[in-house]
Amino acid sequence: MSNQYTYSPPFSEEQLFDCYVNKNMTQREIADKYHSSQKVVCEAMRKMGVKARPATKRTGQSMEQNNNWRGGRVLSPKKTPIGHRFLSAGRNNGYWMIRIPDHPHAGKNGYVFEHVVIALQWAGRSRLEKNECVHHINFDKHDNSPENLCICDIEQHRWYHGNLENVTKELLKLGIISFSLEDGYYLEKGGDKNAEKEVDSC
Repeated sequence: MSNQYTYSPPFSEEQLFDCYVNKNMTQREIADKYHSSQKVVCEAMRKMGVKARPATKRTGQSMEQNNNWRGGRVLSPKKTPIGHRFLSAGRNNGYWMIRIPDHPHAGKNGYVFEHVVIALQWAGRSRLEKNECVHHINFDKHDNSPENLCICDIEQHRWYHGNLENVTKELLKLGIISFSLEDGYYLEKGGDKNAEKEVDSC
């Protein structure tokens, strides 16, 4: 076993040369063979003057062939569809995207917003107009059930969210909901506030 602090290799220069050059083993394979780490192998190669091979592109590791493949459905927190007033905050607060390369609204990577696909299918249409977007009725951006989606124009969508703000103002005045920095907006009456859902924008 090598020393992780001094990078003392558990192999000789001849053994390293034989494994890396003659047997064409990778640094990871050599590390596993000698119960060491790739960092130790890399440092030993540098000290012994063994030049590293240029990295080669892996083949057969894309999409279904990759162990990390999840069927082409990903959560994208950094993107928001056109017409959506509020950007997502937080790692798990984004929109679901699915890989359909030939979809009219797919990006260069072949991904399209799932709620757009479902809303269009539900409406029997192939694409949105330039001034249209899809609204989540219950404001849960992860709920892409057809009944929770409606196609509307961008101005109408902004009005929906503005309308929600007006409703929130009235509920605050009536004392039905309250606000705190820790909990956001929550129901004041009718149960445990921690069990109530924070009003979220989509």
